Amino acid sequence: MILADFFNFNQLQYFHFLRPYWLLAFVALFIVLRFFGKRDDTLIMWRHVMSPTMLNTLTVKGNTSHWLSPQKLSLIILLPLCLILMGPTWQQQPSPFSEDEAILIIALDVSATMEQSDIQPNRLLRAKQKILQLLDKRGDAKTALVAFSGSAHVVMPITNDREMIRHFLDSLSSTLMPVSGKLPQSILPISQKLIASATVPSTILLITDSATQESSEAFSQSFTNGGALHNNQLVVWAIGKSAAQLSDGSNIIPMQVEQLQTLTNDSNGRLVFMSIDTQDIQQVHRYIENNLVIVDDKNRPWLDSGYPFTFVVAFMFLFWFRKGWALQW
Repeated sequence: MILADFFNFNQLQYFHFLRPYWLLAFVALFIVLRFFGKRDDTLIMWRHVMSPTMLNTLTVKGNTSHWLSPQKLSLIILLPLCLILMGPTWQQQPSPFSEDEAILIIALDVSATMEQSDIQPNRLLRAKQKILQLLDKRGDAKTALVAFSGSAHVVMPITNDREMIRHFLDSLSSTLMPVSGKLPQSILPISQKLIASATVPSTILLITDSATQESSEAFSQSFTNGGALHNNQLVVWAIGKSAAQLSDGSNIIPMQVEQLQTLTNDSNGRLVFMSIDTQDIQQVHRYIENNLVIVDDKNRPWLDSGYPFTFVVAFMFLFWFRKGWALQW
């Protein structure tokens, strides 16, 4: 998990080189070094008249045949050196203006199934705790809170004040909702209105324990090409225990994993399962932060990530301070 926090593997799909033409330098230098290696072979004239076994017996090998020699090290240095010149990258440079304008809409399910206690103290209270931890991690970024059951309602419009969201979040319960049931798709019209003011791609975070076929179809129409929310990202934060995790004879309605997975896949979204630690919070936060990279904002330059390899090359060049190390050109 520490490695995942340091490096986001989801960005590898955007890996490319800023200056791929420098690969020709690797080929050219490799050919030159191989040519000089054959030129410095003083036994080349004997290899045609003597067997390799006899030649190895009658000759004394110098440092050029050692496993670590100036010539071999030069070949090894070529790889990180050319990587630096080619400019590997997989993420765009951060833009403070984009970060200020991106909106997060938290859509919380407050229906009756969220009152179940398979997740202690219950699903709804645990979801509230996770939301507060996510808000603390995001800081004072633009966030809106929507609650839904059989209908959806804006609890807190877009605001930078996380304490205001915290205040209204505590009072949410299924008894406050005017219509019972569970309709995740009811958040879509509200989300469209809230995101209409955003100038950059935003994220809708759906926190629930189940979905229906109608929900999947509605989200698919909104988030796929041509939909009203197709430039934005959907993250489904699933809470509850699946049928396989519950004991036999339990009266608890299990979390509908397959339905949530279908909704996520049909909407080109991300599915995160709530965990007992902070792993899920960190994963959701990474998805929110990297949303602009996923949309491929061409106005932001790509970050050249080849510079750390300069330390590797500098370390290898320290071998040339050894006595007797030389490479005749």
